[in-house]
Amino acid sequence: MQDFDVVVAGGGVAGLCAASFASSAGARVALYEASPDLGGRARTRVKEEFCFNFGPHAFYRRGAFDTALRAQGVVARGKVPNLAIGYFVRDRTLHLAPFSASGLAETTLYPSALKAAVGAALARFGKSAPEVGHGLNARQAVEEFSPSPHVRELISAMLRLTSLIHDPDAADGATLFAQLHRALSNNAVYIDDGWNQLVSALAARANAGGCLLGVGERVTAIRPGQTWRVETGSGNSVSAPAVVIALPPRDAVELLPHAEALRVAADRSVAVYAACLDLGLSRLPEPRHNFALGLDEPLYLSVHSSAARLAPEGGALVHIMRYLQPDQQLDKASLIAELEGFADLVQPGWRSHVRARQFFWKMPVMHSEPLARFGGLAGRPAVAVPEFPGLYIAGDWVGSHSLLSDAAAASGRLAGELAAAFVQKNRSSPA
Repeated sequence: MQDFDVVVAGGGVAGLCAASFASSAGARVALYEASPDLGGRARTRVKEEFCFNFGPHAFYRRGAFDTALRAQGVVARGKVPNLAIGYFVRDRTLHLAPFSASGLAETTLYPSALKAAVGAALARFGKSAPEVGHGLNARQAVEEFSPSPHVRELISAMLRLTSLIHDPDAADGATLFAQLHRALSNNAVYIDDGWNQLVSALAARANAGGCLLGVGERVTAIRPGQTWRVETGSGNSVSAPAVVIALPPRDAVELLPHAEALRVAADRSVAVYAACLDLGLSRLPEPRHNFALGLDEPLYLSVHSSAARLAPEGGALVHIMRYLQPDQQLDKASLIAELEGFADLVQPGWRSHVRARQFFWKMPVMHSEPLARFGGLAGRPAVAVPEFPGLYIAGDWVGSHSLLSDAAAASGRLAGELAAAFVQKNRSSPA
């Protein structure tokens, strides 16, 4: 007799979505997560009353993650940040960002003759994603979009901001253009109390549906057969007609090395990383400097507590990040100095107000960026693995839907729904 209907390997956003949707459909589900906590990169640590996410996290309204949560009865709590008083940085000088009519009129970043073109470029992305020729990388797409070096510089920085990808010569232009459009048209939300509230809500929905949450249990083997056999590091062995692998591509291949779709995806994968310095300050030295984006340097600063409940009364939670190119090797001391120097520029005097901090030298942002040479999102593997009936995969590297947590949620939801439907179909089929 089988132990479960569906077994999910991995307890990040993708795995939790798979488990909660499969459970909601009536399947008996077990989820195993190697870490002592659920959530993966969506976890939150509380230090000195500051809610530290793993670097800066933006939640896109009406995105796939938002839609999946609402389908489970969860509404994310938070607010849209006010970027109208943000800044762009060029040559280590702050310039008012042109995100509003007044900002565009007052910014010192562009000469008067160029401001109309800048405003038109942003407005165009707000209405729809400009068409991009098949196979064009981000740099080529930006060059095709505008002949102006200033507009190209602006759009390139905005593509980094919204996708977290700093690889213009390889990343798919159409995918990054679509991501920028989603960001400008729907806006992002900073989440109260950190992303752990979303993780806890999904885990609660899965648990309410009877899902076994095996936290601290690493899946060590997945063996195909008439029913799947899943083994964990603690010696547990369970069976199920359907399995969802919600792990990074190379981890998935290790568990099932003969799955061609997984091997191809792992071979093609180019992981995205960032260096992050997160600061919990007793107060913000420059209250109006809530956002700054580097144009000539791949740097970013944002005060997420300006829109979300993340800091104690009077305090501020500040994220400073450097977007990293693939395989870029920078030493920790240089990265810390660079990030602290950017904070000095935007929030001078911050050092005397530090109550808590965390630093990530090379934080994983995305397990595999969409590459132009493989057709962007179309080059990702599908959720259902055709060569293995009952096997499904999920993560930010799976499926043809968007990027980041939205991709993880979309593929996780679909994997859970397909796995539950597969189980139901097998039950209904005559022996």
